[in-house]
Amino acid sequence: MEDIRTYSVYPSNLNILSAFTFLKKYLTENGFKGGNKTNNSHMFSLKINRYRTLLADDFDEFLKILGQYPNALPLEIHTSWDKNPNSMFANYISISNSTLHVSVNTRDLLLCSAIHDKIQEVFNASNPLQDQTAHLSKYDQKKSIFIAHRFDEYGNKQAQILSFFLKRLGFDIKEGSGYEAKDIPDKVSGKIIIQDIFIFLVTPGDTNWILSEAAFAKGHNKYIIIMCQDNMSFNQGILGKDYEHFLFPKDNIEKCFANLLYALPI
Repeated sequence: MEDIRTYSVYPSNLNILSAFTFLKKYLTENGFKGGNKTNNSHMFSLKINRYRTLLADDFDEFLKILGQYPNALPLEIHTSWDKNPNSMFANYISISNSTLHVSVNTRDLLLCSAIHDKIQEVFNASNPLQDQTAHLSKYDQKKSIFIAHRFDEYGNKQAQILSFFLKRLGFDIKEGSGYEAKDIPDKVSGKIIIQDIFIFLVTPGDTNWILSEAAFAKGHNKYIIIMCQDNMSFNQGILGKDYEHFLFPKDNIEKCFANLLYALPI
C-alpha cells in the first residue's frame, strides 16, 4: 500500500537539514536501518541552482551536501528502511518552495500512519483549513433529501406536492413527522444526518424551529436548498447566503421545479 500526501504549508524559515537529521535519528532510534542507494529508484537529489544538480549516494552524504547548500530546492529523496522482514517501508519526500510531497509504501497500515505523522511533525507541515460548506457540489450528493416544513395544512400540502415530485425522480425523502419544538428531537436529527440534501421549505407562519433544523443541517455539512414562497421573508443570517434559493408563488410551488432540477443530482 502506498499513501501519498501533499502539504501546501511549511515554515518559510524551516531548517530542512535539521528536519531530515531529526527524521533519521527517529528512525534509527526505533531500530530502522537504511538510507543507502540500493538501486536506480533510490535517489538523493538537490538542485543547487538552475544549472546544477547534485546526486548523493546515501542519506549521510545527502545530509552533508544539504549542510553546505541549505537552500537547495527543489530536493527529493527516495529510499527504504527496514527493522525486520515484517516491518519495512519505502519513503519518498520531495520539497519545493511551495509544497511538500510525502509517500510511504508499506504493508503495515499502522507503520504507514506513524511515519506520515512523524514527517508532518518534523517538517511542521499542514494544509489551510477549508470551508467545506462553500465547496459542496450537487454532484457529490446521494439522492436522499430531508424536507423541513411547517406542519399546518398549507405547509403540509406544499411539502406533499414537492415530495411527490422528488420521489418520481428517484429521491429518498424524509420529513420531521410533525415535530415542532425548539430543541430538535433525536428522531428528527437522526433523519437529517442520514440524508445528503436538506430542503428548507418556507411558507407563511413561524419558521424559527425549521431554521433551527437548517442550522443543524449546516453544522453537519449538508447540501442545503431553500424554497421560499415569494411573499415570505425569514432571518437567513444564521445560514448565510451561499445556498440555492428558489422562490415560488402562493399555491404554485410547481413553478420553481424546473429550476430546482438544476440544483439536484439528477
